[in-house]
Amino acid sequence: MKRKSKLLTVLIAVCITAALIPSASFAADTGASAALDEDVAILFSGDINGSVDANIGVAGMAAYANEMKTKHRYVEMVDIGNAASGTVLASTSKGEYVAEAMNAAGYSIAVPGAGEFSYGVTQLVSGLAKTADYQYISCNFKYAATDETVFKPYKIVSYGDTKVAYVGISDPDIMVQYESFFKNSDGSYAYSFCDGNGGKDLYGAVQTAIDKAKAEGAQYIIALGNLRDTENSAFTAKSIIENTGGINAFINSNSGKASSGEQIKTADGMYALLASPGEGIKSIGVLTLSTAGKTVSSQLINVYKLKDIKTKDAVDQLTKEYSTDLKEAFATTSSRLAATDTSGVRIVENSETNLGDLAADAYRAVTGADIAFVEASELKADIAVGGMSYNDVIRALPGNKNISVVKVSGFDLMDALEMSARLYPNRNSGFLQVSGVTFDIQETVIPSVTVDGLGNFVSVDDDYRVTNVMVGGKELDLMGTYTVAGTNDLLNGKTGYTMFTNGPLTKANVTVDNQALITYIINNLKGSVGGAYSKSQVRIDSIKLARQSEIDALVEKKAEEKIKDYKAQLEALQKQVDAQNQIIAVKSLSIDASSKFSKSSSGKRSIRVSWTTSSNVSGIRYQVYKSAKKTGGFKKMVTTSKKYYTNTSGLKKGSTYYYKVRGYKYLNGKYYYSPWSDVTYKKVTK
Repeated sequence: MKRKSKLLTVLIAVCITAALIPSASFAADTGASAALDEDVAILFSGDINGSVDANIGVAGMAAYANEMKTKHRYVEMVDIGNAASGTVLASTSKGEYVAEAMNAAGYSIAVPGAGEFSYGVTQLVSGLAKTADYQYISCNFKYAATDETVFKPYKIVSYGDTKVAYVGISDPDIMVQYESFFKNSDGSYAYSFCDGNGGKDLYGAVQTAIDKAKAEGAQYIIALGNLRDTENSAFTAKSIIENTGGINAFINSNSGKASSGEQIKTADGMYALLASPGEGIKSIGVLTLSTAGKTVSSQLINVYKLKDIKTKDAVDQLTKEYSTDLKEAFATTSSRLAATDTSGVRIVENSETNLGDLAADAYRAVTGADIAFVEASELKADIAVGGMSYNDVIRALPGNKNISVVKVSGFDLMDALEMSARLYPNRNSGFLQVSGVTFDIQETVIPSVTVDGLGNFVSVDDDYRVTNVMVGGKELDLMGTYTVAGTNDLLNGKTGYTMFTNGPLTKANVTVDNQALITYIINNLKGSVGGAYSKSQVRIDSIKLARQSEIDALVEKKAEEKIKDYKAQLEALQKQVDAQNQIIAVKSLSIDASSKFSKSSSGKRSIRVSWTTSSNVSGIRYQVYKSAKKTGGFKKMVTTSKKYYTNTSGLKKGSTYYYKVRGYKYLNGKYYYSPWSDVTYKKVTK
């Protein structure tokens, strides 16, 4: 074993919750070599995130490798990054627990991803890489001064007469995520990820590695990477394939999505197979090189219950040894951090709590987002006054859920807050604990959120209960955009917050929930949760509106004052009347919408939706919704002050599109909406 004696200096942690499946073992049939074919079976994993014994696990990978050795002469096991962090044992060992588990399973090649870099370059190069029996490769992680790669850019393996080159590619966005790790003391960069020139530097580094490997006799080029599937990014696996020549297959991970493979055209007019194993070894990726037919194919093994006994026993022993430090305190808290009241009632489901504030602040700090949300359901237990252990944090925030960041509009943010407040003051497992945003809940306003049969947000149909929204101390800009951090379940709409799916993903799988909390406590709070979190910080305030009798009493009192003050009060009341008149006008506004299809000389299709109103109410804005069916599925397309909207994208010949329009106005901290127009529709005829 290469285990270090003390591990408490590490900054992050997460819980291992998966139970091992009953084990079995396969052994390679070395005595029946004549029956083995000459194909190469490459087993691949990615985004393990420290969970070496969860799901299929590394013991399952080893068992399947042994099974493949009874069929194929050549079997290889590779990992494509983000393995070394994400659980408490991974982080307390600075990734070495994971490396030793992967050693036991028989991995031979790996790519350093964000998880491997999370402990710093020194630990990666001098710690992880030395602990690992497998070889790290990366063609684009370089010393800035010399332009030489830190690790070998590729590894060539001979399988009989067939030479296969594995080319490693690290995500350039790692430079942004852990920027300080890659700088000298004077602020200059000591390392680079070939992230310049709009992706051209990255493509050049990959192409150079391919060309050198082929010059050394490589017949197959297998690219291994952990590139994010970010919209409009030059740093995706697909963009690398399209801008280089010679890749036969690209095994990629970082999006969390599993794929058995798709064919992508390369720069030299050939095709490369792009496949992904998904995350957490929920499936085993298998890439097969047919040496006879010179073909490449892939598949995913989604269900596999067997475990290699030797690997399982080794992981169990590693887990036992590395777990000794989890009970020791790494921080202190001067206040009880609450998810419940003293009688055990879950107050986190209908009120802001100090634990909720702390967790949300942690999410925001580690991601750099404008705003962070923590659903009440994520916070399971209190943390008592005194010493705080890793296990205390795990019990409080046990989900082991990845945290990502999306960019959303101010409108979407308003909808999210309204979704959270819709059941208030009653308990709601989806009630949001917040950071970076403050707001009021007008308790007497009747909730008007519509959800579907699965509890997914559809729309806000009347007044918003949420008012006075401030982001970073500034009034919310409904037309602006904000970055929001939360668990993948929240941002993917799995818990009902569908509005977050409207925006692009800007950071994927930055860390996991309890890992974020420990990192924040150690790095930002220096190991001491003090007076700032002694109670909730009133980011969410409940307001009960004054009764009419109270308003009348105030008017009567003001009438007894000086004439100047009386006139001022009358003016204020008149403004209220004027506002009420505007409210009535908006709510009674009738909208008549129509649509017209046209096709330009260039062939571009468009549908122009226009509308008229029953009166000229000033300051009205309009929302246009679109659906492919008449009775439902409408989605907001635009908010405008104009009385027309031209739809130019996503129009298919023969399809009919339905539109409806409503007006609204923002008055005195509230939104007031007109009735919907009748649905207008138009068929695309050419």
